[in-house]
Amino acid sequence: MKAAKQSPRIESDGSLRWYEGDTFSLTFNFTLKDVSGDVISIKPTDVVKIQFRNDKSVIHEFSQTGTASPTVEFTGEISNKFKAGTYRLIARFNSSNITTILKDNMVVVE
Repeated sequence: MKAAKQSPRIESDGSLRWYEGDTFSLTFNFTLKDVSGDVISIKPTDVVKIQFRNDKSVIHEFSQTGTASPTVEFTGEISNKFKAGTYRLIARFNSSNITTILKDNMVVVE
């Protein structure tokens, strides 16, 4: 018998992976810095949006306000949107400006 790997997990190639149908919570910890290297304080009205996309469209988008550590909850309903295959992850920080934090990071549903 072959044991399953942890799900979700980050693989050595940097991809986020999980098994089709799994439900889980995943917390991102973003540290945002300005051009001087100083940490940017998150305001209560700042929004982080995390999108999971295929080649054609957004499969699901999560949005949280006032945090640099957003948690995405993959409920059964959300997980069912992700069939085995490859997706892309995009994260944007919306404050007085919009800043892309992650761009087209690979996601693999096994």
